[in-house]
Amino acid sequence: MRSRSRYRIAAVLSGALLALSAGASRADDAVEAAGGLRLEHDALLQLIHESGRLYPALGGGTSRRDGAELRLDLRLKCEGGACDGSRAVLKPRFWLGDESKPDALPSQLPEPLMEGYAIVPVGRGEIGAGKRLMGWGPSMLYSPTNRLFPDNGAVTPRREIAGKPMAFASLPLSERGRLNLLAANPNLDPVPGVRASDGLFMLARGEWNWTDQPAATAGAVLAGGGGFQPYVGGYAQYGLDDAWTLSGEFAASRGYARRDATGPWLAQDDARWRWDGTLGLRYGLASGAEIGLELIYNGYAMTPEEWANPLRAAAPSSGSKPSHNRPLHPFAQQRYALLQTTWPKLFGDRRWGLTARWQQGLDRPSSDAFVELSFSPGDAATVYLGVSRSRVTDDLKQTRALPRNAYLALEIHF
Repeated sequence: MRSRSRYRIAAVLSGALLALSAGASRADDAVEAAGGLRLEHDALLQLIHESGRLYPALGGGTSRRDGAELRLDLRLKCEGGACDGSRAVLKPRFWLGDESKPDALPSQLPEPLMEGYAIVPVGRGEIGAGKRLMGWGPSMLYSPTNRLFPDNGAVTPRREIAGKPMAFASLPLSERGRLNLLAANPNLDPVPGVRASDGLFMLARGEWNWTDQPAATAGAVLAGGGGFQPYVGGYAQYGLDDAWTLSGEFAASRGYARRDATGPWLAQDDARWRWDGTLGLRYGLASGAEIGLELIYNGYAMTPEEWANPLRAAAPSSGSKPSHNRPLHPFAQQRYALLQTTWPKLFGDRRWGLTARWQQGLDRPSSDAFVELSFSPGDAATVYLGVSRSRVTDDLKQTRALPRNAYLALEIHF
């Protein structure tokens, strides 16, 4: 049965590539025949080998992932008639390969449909529904004001984060501001001590942008529900000049997740006010490279007793992995410093790229390093080599399920 499934997936991959090749040559004709409907598409084939060293409490040894993934991004736009301005997005994924890991770790395999939603204009605003990934804020690694998707994608750049079912709307507030509303199913896994089925996650976000020099962005967020406590937050970004940018983001609530009546409970869910936030400074070079320093404060830190429980300490938070969505704060400690840099033209050559990150724990000695080197032999293909390494004291080892990890990936655009 498994081999037949692989053959079917391979056939779908081949057929999709053929269809895209044929469709690309007839793109102009298709637009004319559709009477104002424009279909745009992108296709990417990723081949990846990934291996990680497991923490001894999870059995030691290694976790492994080998696979080929076809990523299709399809966009249908209406450019006239009654549907003018409407658009639909589909992002199906087809995966073929093998994954070896302990049951305690979440799967890294992609969902069959990462995103699929439709948007319809209404006056000066728009409304939509479907499965969508949404992000905002200036923070480099995670967004304190976005507890639905706290990971902005920088943690694991070769993996994608799946969207969640939602209805959403965007309305004008002023010439510079917009109001964004959403009601989403957070897709939380059952977690002892947390109300996993506590209705929808609701969010209202206002954002204002100034494009004149100095450029600036400011936003305010009110959200909660669906297992999360209500919270309020805000973010801002200010361009000091053409190179330097100052940013900050914070959120506050009476506990992180909503407790049930049974327990056991985490200290971060106690009904008292806490907050988390980031303060960052970035410097951009003329080449497109950027260097950033960010200070992180987490008022929802785990206690030393909670660090010792691998089922809690190593569990990923909601939205930070392709699966196992849990209403937990992404960080275990209280204070961190993050240094991150990106170089899209390493050595002055656009074919080479580098992303590097060092996160240092300031409460207890700990460090998390990540480096990804990329090389593009041609315009359509890029090779990526990524390595991550964590060093922590003995009492924090439970918080690092994979203290060492490496991958080699090839991405081909069609």
